[in-house]
Amino acid sequence: MNELRSIITRRRTRKPAGFSGAPDPSLVRELIDVARRAPNHHLTEPARFYLLDSVKIQEVGKLFGETVSGVGSDPALVEKGERKADEWGNAPGLLIVTCHTDKKSNLIKNKPATIEEDYATTSCICQNLLLLFESEGIASKWSTGAVWEHPKFAETIDLFSPETERVVALLFYGYSETDLTERTYAPLENHLRDFTA
Repeated sequence: MNELRSIITRRRTRKPAGFSGAPDPSLVRELIDVARRAPNHHLTEPARFYLLDSVKIQEVGKLFGETVSGVGSDPALVEKGERKADEWGNAPGLLIVTCHTDKKSNLIKNKPATIEEDYATTSCICQNLLLLFESEGIASKWSTGAVWEHPKFAETIDLFSPETERVVALLFYGYSETDLTERTYAPLENHLRDFTA
């Protein structure tokens, strides 16, 4: 209990630019398999995982740079796009997590709330992964940079089912020596209505 509390408390987002290397892919695959054990109504197992190598990471970085740059008419956006392409493309590790929900299925037709439940399950899995990374001394960042808006994204990472998947997280990971200051939170009373008190 104390170890879990410590992991949850100390985990912080670190930027990929500060990562010095990535763990062995076999360890990441093992952590993915553990993380999948999250609450899952109807046992739909909605999460899909894309564990990228350095070539694919560079390709996704290039796509995000192009997404940020837009049509290329704004020099500030072009500069930002180049910076993002470099930052993402040189990340030592990137795991993309999507949520698969077939909205045409009988389950969704009968129980539309499953769409949100699938997304919630996938988000729980992502949090499990962040905590598992932390437990192994691996730094991480959960990004929602909309690289999936690029028309070549689905083809680049070979989505299982482009019509039924939506990206939940781009999880950058790697080893880092960066120490971060402890985050402060508002008092719990600001967020809790406690009828047991």
